[in-house]
Amino acid sequence: MKLCFHSVVVRLSLAIAVLGFLASAAAAEDVDRAALEAQKDQLFQKMLANPANLDVVFAYADVSARLGDDEAAVSALEQMLLFNPNLPRVDLELGALYFRLGSFDVAQSYFEKAAAANAPPEVQERIKEYMALIAQQQSPSRLTGALLFGVQYQSDANVAPAGSTISSPVGPVLLNSQFIKTQDFDLFASGSLLYTYDLGDQNRDTIEVGGTGLVNHYMKVGRLDLDFGEVTVGPRLRFPQLPDTLVQGATVKPYAIFNEVGLGESQYFYTYGGGIEGTGVVWGDLALRGVFEFREKTFTNAPDRPLSTGLTGNDKLVSLSVTKPITANSALSLEFDYVDQLTQLAYYSNQSYAASTANHIRYDGPDGVLHFPMETTFFGSRLWSIYDAPDPCCVTGSGFSSRDDRRWRFGISQGVYVADNIELIVQFERDIISSNLSLYGYTSNSVVVGPQIRF
Repeated sequence: MKLCFHSVVVRLSLAIAVLGFLASAAAAEDVDRAALEAQKDQLFQKMLANPANLDVVFAYADVSARLGDDEAAVSALEQMLLFNPNLPRVDLELGALYFRLGSFDVAQSYFEKAAAANAPPEVQERIKEYMALIAQQQSPSRLTGALLFGVQYQSDANVAPAGSTISSPVGPVLLNSQFIKTQDFDLFASGSLLYTYDLGDQNRDTIEVGGTGLVNHYMKVGRLDLDFGEVTVGPRLRFPQLPDTLVQGATVKPYAIFNEVGLGESQYFYTYGGGIEGTGVVWGDLALRGVFEFREKTFTNAPDRPLSTGLTGNDKLVSLSVTKPITANSALSLEFDYVDQLTQLAYYSNQSYAASTANHIRYDGPDGVLHFPMETTFFGSRLWSIYDAPDPCCVTGSGFSSRDDRRWRFGISQGVYVADNIELIVQFERDIISSNLSLYGYTSNSVVVGPQIRF
């Protein structure tokens, strides 16, 4: 009992410390932003009074850029060049701002102008970096990706019930040890790649080839070692940008899906299918994404899972997600999913409904300790799964019953950048699954630690 109480105290202390730090960081951010807004207003009035004062104009552009108002910063810096066109540092800053706005041709013209003006060495170095990035952005083909690897702990690695018996048609049955809750560690590596080829038309339509993969290895429950690979391919079609329209940056992408999944060193199933994705931004900053997918899945039996082929069938998925910036450094995401899974064995067929949310916050680390930003994400979800037919494995008080599951999932992910493209990830998650059939109910806590590399 003392150990349990100590554990609770430690968890509460850590949670209070993290929440206190984030709250103070958010409060400080609000105060700083208010101060910058006031400073911007003051500088704007000074500019109106004396537009030829380049120091005031540059200060106004700097504050505007820090507030994320790139258009105001561009306007101010271009005003400086009207009074003095030979300012390579201003050309550099204008190039950087246009780069952030996605106007790479205009950005390149300013960088070339700054480089030709015999700029100082530090300016020349920044120009070289930006020119390399522009060449990458303007290349017809691009390859980006991310790799995450590390170690994971799970208090219920085999997703088994805590109890050792279940109610079956022949009465209470004692479960084999492999079906009783087991904690375990696993080593894992996951990654994603996206190859994009620009078709060169006026709308900048592209062909996208995406790939995701995961491999893991458990220390104890090796029969659950997972190997997963998936490829999607299809064109992304961009709608013309029209003035005074509700939806901006709208795209649609039809695509084909292929994947292969292994479980316990044996083939588990493979999938082929297709989908369509639509994206767009409404009201200036509300990002929308909608997806429909159809997947045909073929399962393979193995000695320790002789009924896997009963899962053969198809999945239909509908997903809608919304992301809204809350502050300059944080965003809130909401997602709603529906999956209709049809299988050969009717008691595996089900309809699932899920709602999830995540709050992502990016901020500077403690002064003098970290020179790179930090990220914190709070996430949670609720899932309902309703099965079509009674499950012969178990009985309830009223006899055979169709399975009815509920799942809570919530956690926190903390990221600390140690380089521009390398982030150390620590994630805590808790899953609570309740079911009217005791075999399928369980609770699991997990911890993931590892570096993530982006390129």
